[in-house]
Amino acid sequence: MIKPWILAARPKTLVASFAPVLVGAFLAKENTGFFDFLPLALCLIFALLIQIGTNFANDYFDFQHGADTKERIGPARMVSSGLISPKWMLAGTALSLVSAFSVGILLMEVVQANRLLLGVGIVSVLSALAYTGGPFPLAYHGLGDCFVVLFFGLLAVCLTEYVLMCSAEIFWTPSWGMGLGVGFIINNLLVVNNYRDFEEDGTNGKNTLVVLFGKKFGLFFYAIGFFGATVACTLFYEQARFTLLLVPLGILASRRLARASEAKDYNNVLGLSAVIVVLYAILTAFGIFWES
Repeated sequence: MIKPWILAARPKTLVASFAPVLVGAFLAKENTGFFDFLPLALCLIFALLIQIGTNFANDYFDFQHGADTKERIGPARMVSSGLISPKWMLAGTALSLVSAFSVGILLMEVVQANRLLLGVGIVSVLSALAYTGGPFPLAYHGLGDCFVVLFFGLLAVCLTEYVLMCSAEIFWTPSWGMGLGVGFIINNLLVVNNYRDFEEDGTNGKNTLVVLFGKKFGLFFYAIGFFGATVACTLFYEQARFTLLLVPLGILASRRLARASEAKDYNNVLGLSAVIVVLYAILTAFGIFWES
C-alpha cells in the first residue's frame, strides 16, 4: 500500500525542502551567473530525503513514546493507526536516511567540496533521528524549533549556496541572514502543529515550546516568526523586500490560527502556512534575481 507511506511523508510540509534550496540556488546564481542543474537537483533530493526520513522517524518514535493517541486532533499517524508496522516504519526511516547520505556523498564528489561536508551529512542524519528519538529527543525538550531553523533554514540555504558556488569554483561567503529568514518562515509549520497538539503533547510529556510557555505564546511565536522572516529580514537584505507582499497573508494565517478549534481549521492554517513558505521562497528568489 503506497498511500500510507505518502501520508507518513507528510506531503504538505515538504515545501520545507523546496524553499531553502530555491533561495540558496538563487543566492549562488547571483555570484556565479548561472545554475548548475546536476548539483542543484542533488541538493533538492538530499533535502527531501532528509525531511522524509525525519518524518518517518517522528512517526515511529512518537508511537514509541505514546505521543500519538486516539484523542489526536491532527492527521492520523501511520504507526499508531496500525497502517504501517513499527518495524517497517523503522526500515523506511533507515532507507530514507541512508539514501540521503549517499546522495550527499555523490553531491560532495560532483562539486569537489571540502570533505568537512561529510561531517555535515552525518550530523544531519543523526539529528533527523534525534529529533524525536534517542536518549534526549529534541522535540520533547523544547528544541524542535531550533532544529528546524538550523537545518531547514541556515544550513539548507547556505550549504546549497556553498555547493553550487563550489561547482563554479567561486569563493563562498555565507548568507546567514537569508537562511535565518527561511528558517523562521518554515518553522511556522511546526508552530501550527505544536499549537494544534498542545493538549495531547502536554499529557504525554512532549514539552514543545508551546507546551512549556502556553498557547498565547504559540500565537506570538507564529507572528514573530513571520514578521522576523519578512519585515526584519528586509531591513538587512534588500533582496527580501518583495516578501513584504505576504504581510496580509501572514495576518490572515495568525488570525485563523487563533480561532482554530477543529481538525479542519488547523489543516486550513497549515495549508495556508505552506503556501506562505512557497511564496516566501519565490519572492525572495525574485528579489535576488532583481538585484543581480
